[in-house]
Amino acid sequence: MAIFKKEKLGVQPGNEFQHTVLLVDDEPDNLSVLSSILGNRYHIMQASDGQEALEMVQAMANPARLSLVVSDQRMPRLTGVELCEKLCLLSPNTVRIIVTGYIDVDAIVDSINRARIYRFVIKPFDRHDFELTVQRSIEAFEMKLKLDDYVANLENKVEQRTLELQQRNDQLQTAHAKLEQLSTTDVLTGLNNRRYLLDVIEKDVVIALRSHQSPLKLDSGGGELANDADLLFFLIDCDHFKQVNDLYGHDVGDQVLCAISKVLRDVFRPSDHVVRWGGEEFLVIARFVSRGQAAELAERTRAALADMAVLLSDGTALKRTSSIGFAALPFVPTAAECFDWQQVLKLADCALYCAKHSGRNTWVGLGAGLHANGTEPVQHNRDIPAQLERGLLSAQAPQPLENLRWV
Repeated sequence: MAIFKKEKLGVQPGNEFQHTVLLVDDEPDNLSVLSSILGNRYHIMQASDGQEALEMVQAMANPARLSLVVSDQRMPRLTGVELCEKLCLLSPNTVRIIVTGYIDVDAIVDSINRARIYRFVIKPFDRHDFELTVQRSIEAFEMKLKLDDYVANLENKVEQRTLELQQRNDQLQTAHAKLEQLSTTDVLTGLNNRRYLLDVIEKDVVIALRSHQSPLKLDSGGGELANDADLLFFLIDCDHFKQVNDLYGHDVGDQVLCAISKVLRDVFRPSDHVVRWGGEEFLVIARFVSRGQAAELAERTRAALADMAVLLSDGTALKRTSSIGFAALPFVPTAAECFDWQQVLKLADCALYCAKHSGRNTWVGLGAGLHANGTEPVQHNRDIPAQLERGLLSAQAPQPLENLRWV
């Protein structure tokens, strides 16, 4: 069947071929005519049927470089639509045109859906219309390549930007973590500071109180109630620290504070809170232990600090003792919520005051007395003797209790 209404096959001077067009037709004359029309603009490949065309595309090093396929529909071995359907997998971007002398609307719609046909050209057709169709097909191919390239570049940029944002976010999180650590750490000693304690203490208090509010098991030894969920507050103060600064200077004073910090880290567990409370005063909270261990821990701490020595530049070993006061939370085990942790800390401070005024280099502990009810908190050290006498408070110390000086 003739493919043109008009035969005007003028050939223009050739240009550089940027696009490859595959022509497929089982009639050699049709291939010759189509090649004559398109050969001055495109690199032409020819196949005599669909199967040959398929094998040619399969043999190409890069099928994606195939810009356009113009194929007859009715051919032996493989129809034009069947060829285009297979090319969808081999070269998805290649534009596909079917040339046919038969009009079947249902078949056309089905072919468009299955083989993604760009145009159906009905024989015979006008040469100018055909050239325009091919030109638009090539433009569609170029547009698709540009779009794919744009999408790929955009995806790369998005991926790169996402990576940069993630890296920046990681840097910000790291910086935030460092700032958070700096804000909760004492610069001189490396210990935690007051802010750190305020951030964590409430959680520990909730756990300790909850444990004491649940039924306690009897100790198999003597029938007494046993509990290992207390928080023990130890306030530790370096004795005569002002003399160190006055006699040796603040640099030596800083060395003493750092040495005390190391001793406290060694005596207590990594899970305990060791805090520089201010100046030469340190706070240690031994977490989730029995209050029965408080005196032992206090004595071990006192002895370790008394053995501590700071070597001065002249070879002198500077030694200092410390005083310790302690109290446990909950302060009254049978009335766990009567005293909050700030009140327990105040009791430990009262005990420290007593240790400082009872000879130093010692420890004093305050606990609930036999008649404790939690309704009369200690406001000042002068309240303590009367509450000891009434059994509201109890005290522990290595020396006789009657020698303790509370005020």
